[in-house]
Amino acid sequence: MASITAPEKPVSPLAKIASLPIDTVKYVAREPVLTGGLLYLLTRGPPHIRERILQPFRNNLLSANGAARLASLITILKLLTAWGAVKKANKALNRLALNNWTLGRPGASFRFGNTKEEIVVITGGSSGFGYEMVKGFSKYARVIVLDVSPFPAELSRLSDVHYYRCDVTDNAQVQSICEDIRRTHGDPSVLINNAGIGIGKTVLETSNEECEKLFKVNLISHFVLIREFLPAMLRMRKGHIVTIASMASFVAAPGLLDYCCSKVGALYLNDGIRAECLSRYPGGEGICTTSVHPSWHSTGILKGQEDALKKHGIHPDPPSNVSNLVLKQVLKAKSGRLVVPASEEGKTGLRGYPVWLQDVLLGNVFKRKDEFGFGKNL
Repeated sequence: MASITAPEKPVSPLAKIASLPIDTVKYVAREPVLTGGLLYLLTRGPPHIRERILQPFRNNLLSANGAARLASLITILKLLTAWGAVKKANKALNRLALNNWTLGRPGASFRFGNTKEEIVVITGGSSGFGYEMVKGFSKYARVIVLDVSPFPAELSRLSDVHYYRCDVTDNAQVQSICEDIRRTHGDPSVLINNAGIGIGKTVLETSNEECEKLFKVNLISHFVLIREFLPAMLRMRKGHIVTIASMASFVAAPGLLDYCCSKVGALYLNDGIRAECLSRYPGGEGICTTSVHPSWHSTGILKGQEDALKKHGIHPDPPSNVSNLVLKQVLKAKSGRLVVPASEEGKTGLRGYPVWLQDVLLGNVFKRKDEFGFGKNL
């Protein structure tokens, strides 16, 4: 739904061009292959290549104290290469761990394609991310949609797409519909817990009823549906549980506390189910788990606030950016954690920062109470 940091102003094309040299330097500095290659050429490479690299700087940067400055550059390259290599290794190990510590596909193989042997259940499929995912998955599998909202006519015309009007806050209704799905269509191998709502009020402005409904939709329904469909996935030795969480999983944002808490819970449920599948359930190694963390995207949660958001420099991305990544992730049968856009990934570690630094970055220190934020009139 929402970014966890202050909104950024849109960047003009001219500003993008002007920042290109700086962006290039940043890119090179973060790539250990590039910094390591340059380090090798400057320290162990052929003399004529080393001289060709340094020649443009002989009459300026290296004209005075050239040897000392070159030594400093080499030290910086060593640090950048080591730091970059550690980050790359950490990222690779995280991907390996999230994919149940295997490079391949444990358990039985999925059969996506024209034969549509797999069944994908999507909650909240009538709009937003769910709407786009229904369109995407309908090409490769049979799709079951659970949503309290009416089903769009254009989706109902898709082949092998079936809609159940379902209030996911009603546990008895959910269980009854799940039984009907198994009896009529078979056992789903993919569950996408996508349905979600937001209130956008402070704790004191939110009623108990509103808060309870939000948690039932955004979190409790996940537990109910996992209990319904995971047992068959374990028997089949294949399954994929996709949790649509949020960048709000990583911070307690004023005016969104109930939403953030539900998304923290969704993230922990995803991680906990992965751990239980690895350590408790026979056949659990064949179950994929993926949590998805979108930033600002044009979904129903932001409906009616578009103009106000633009005034504050927020331009939500289309929901297809998220649905396309989810489709790709499920089709390749890999577990993972998707941050959309990927540029937001660094913010997932915000909770590990010192509290004082979190306050500064989130604007809790100097921010006026009448500035932009949820829980007030935008």
